[in-house]
Order: sequence, then structure tokens, then C-alpha cells
Amino acid sequence: MLFPQPLAGLAILEIYTKIKVGLFPYPRFKESEIYTALENVNKRIKGKDSQRQLQDYFNSMISDLQVYFLRYDTDDQLYSLKDYAVAFCQHAEEILEADFNPTQIEIICNTIRESLDKCTTQGEVDQWIYSVFDAFKPRMKAQVDHLERQIDQSVKEIREATQLANAPILEILRSIDQRLDGIRAQNDELRSAFREVKNIDFLLETRLDETTDATIGDHISEVRRFFPEIKYTLNLIDKRLDRIQPKLRQFFGTLNQTSFNLKVDKFLKFLVTQSKLSKIKQIQFPENILTYKLWWPTTNFTIVERRNDLFPIRSRPRSSVYELREEREAELLKPRRTLMIHSQVDEWLTHILTDAARGIVNFSDYFFAIVETEKGDIELATKAAYALVRLSTMDLRLQIEIGQHKIYHPNYPRLAIWEMTIMYQR
Repeated sequence: MLFPQPLAGLAILEIYTKIKVGLFPYPRFKESEIYTALENVNKRIKGKDSQRQLQDYFNSMISDLQVYFLRYDTDDQLYSLKDYAVAFCQHAEEILEADFNPTQIEIICNTIRESLDKCTTQGEVDQWIYSVFDAFKPRMKAQVDHLERQIDQSVKEIREATQLANAPILEILRSIDQRLDGIRAQNDELRSAFREVKNIDFLLETRLDETTDATIGDHISEVRRFFPEIKYTLNLIDKRLDRIQPKLRQFFGTLNQTSFNLKVDKFLKFLVTQSKLSKIKQIQFPENILTYKLWWPTTNFTIVERRNDLFPIRSRPRSSVYELREEREAELLKPRRTLMIHSQVDEWLTHILTDAARGIVNFSDYFFAIVETEKGDIELATKAAYALVRLSTMDLRLQIEIGQHKIYHPNYPRLAIWEMTIMYQR
């Protein structure tokens, strides 16, 4: 009962159209109007000369429509459309109109993203799904379905064009190819109109992490599954275009080549039969064939030769570079020392941070220990101090405090470091 026969469904659409333009007041109509609509649709489907439907068949059909489509008032003996019938007709109307407007879709995406951003509670998010998103969802699907129907219609026209005899098939196929290019452009526009979808999905993911209600969480997850479905459908449209257009253009080439060969063959036959040989043994083409000059005398330019031996370039001896073994070894030691210092710095940092995880430590003890190990060389100790300070800027838990007085090395009186304590914030 939810899906009427084509005859009954089209009759309901005809009545809905009359109500929309104001032909029925209030809006209610008599039973005779239903019979008239059924007869009109029957003529369009089966032809004017078809046998008239029986009265009891119409009565049975009207009786079935009263379940979901028609409401009957026994007092006034008038019919009206139920809510399901109106929704049925409006949905068909939207599909038939097929209003493709990616700019409007982009505005709607921005609007629902802004409304979702304002939702602060779980209840508001759930209300947003039912009042805002569900109202927008059919419009988005309708745009994508519109593109698919355009492709189906183009494929149907291609098949019909190849079966027509004595028809301008090249012009038909060329217009179809241009239409497919337009569909691809519309698909790209629609894809760009969904830029806000990523932001909506990110906000929904954040709300999902904060949601404690399982029912609301399921609603959010259902909304998030809708966007990959739309993206998947747009990708399918691209794939269909990628399959159709190359084959269509290959078919173009085949038809054009055949037409070109026929035209060349006819042109050559025309030249052979209509051309004449003059007294001076030259071919004269027919009057309506233009003669093209295929040879022109070339101009002789004066060429001034440039001799390479007038001003010869004096050759210079090639300088040889001799590499001493000692110098080569010294250059190789530099990167090796750099790597060794980095490795040693990492080892000292690991040791210092391990001790700092247990409690407060004084960096001066480690600094002087490194100097002792390097026999007074402060390069490794300085690099370790710099690496430790730099690490504290990246790891906020690592705390370094610098005091107001210096600590001197017992064996190197001229070497001192500011008092530094290291600890991990718990």
C-alpha cells in the first residue's frame, strides 16, 4: 500500500498539482476528480484509443489509496490528501526539478557547522542531529543523485544515437561529451562545496569523546558514517566518467576517421574525373578547386664564414691537485669527532635525566666530572649543558633553576659555573 501502481501514483501527482495551483479549494476534491485523473493518466500511458478501465477497477484502486494517500470525509463526501501523499509528491517534485546548486550546499554546510559549534551539551548535540542535520541530509543526497541521473541519461542517449539511421550522430555524441564535461565540473564543484564537512566531522569526533550517553553516541556515529558515504558516491561518479568518456572519444575517432576517408576518396575521384591536361602538359583543376603553390624559390643569403684559427686561444697547462695523506686523515677526523661528541652528550644526558627522575641534582657535579674526563677540555661539557637547556624548553616537566653564585672547579681554579639544579616536576 505504501507503493502504489504507476497509474494510481501518477493520478495522485496530478491531483497534488491541481491543489498546488489552487484548482481545488480548502484543499478538498470530489470522487469524480479522482476518476478524471485516473482516466487522464490511463490515456497517457496506454493511448487514447485504449479500452476504458472498468468502474470496479477504479473503485478498488481508490479503496487501496485510502490507506496512506487519500482521506475521505463522509459528511461532506469529499476527499483530501494525507500527509504521506503530500510528502510522496513533494519528493517526486524535488527529484524532477533537480536543482543543482553547489553554492547553496556550501552555505548550508557553513550554517550547520556554525550551529554545531554552538552546541555545548549532549542534549543540544542530539537536538542538532534531528532538527538541523536531518533536514540537510536529503538535500545533499539529492544533489549527488542528480549527477548520477545525468550520467544515466547520457549513456541512454549514446545507445539511442548509435542505433539511429541517417542521423547527425557526430553532433549528438559531441553534445553528450560536452554534457559529461559539465557533469565532471559539477562533481568538482560539489566536492569543493563540502569543504566544511571535515570541520563538522572533527567537531562530531570531539563531541563523541565527551559523550557519556550511549544513545547519543550512536546518533553521532551514524551522522559521521554519512559523510564517507557521500564521498564514496562522488568517487564512483568520477570513475564512471573515466570509463565512459575515453570510450566515447575513441568512438568519435572511429567515426571521424571513416567520414574523413570517404570524403578524401570522393575528392580524389572528383579531381581525376574533372581535371584536364593543358597543351603545355600541366594539370588544370576544375574551376571551383583552388590551386596552391607547393614550391617557392629560396633566397640565397651571403654567409660570412668565421674561421677558428684567426685568433687561436693559448692553451694553459692543467693544474694538478695533490692530496697529502696527513691532510686527508685530518679532514676525516672532524666528522668522526663530531659524531663521537654527539654520542657522548647523549650518554651524559641519559645519566643526568635518570638521576633527576629520582630527585633534585646539581648540574655542576656532572659538568666538572665531564671536564675531568676530558682533561680540562670544556667543549663536551658545554655542549651537554646547552643540550640540557634546550631539552627543558621542549619537555615542560623538566625544571632547571639557576642560582646567584658561582661554583669553582677544585683542580681548575679559573673554571667556574653558575649553580644549577635539575628536577622533574611531579
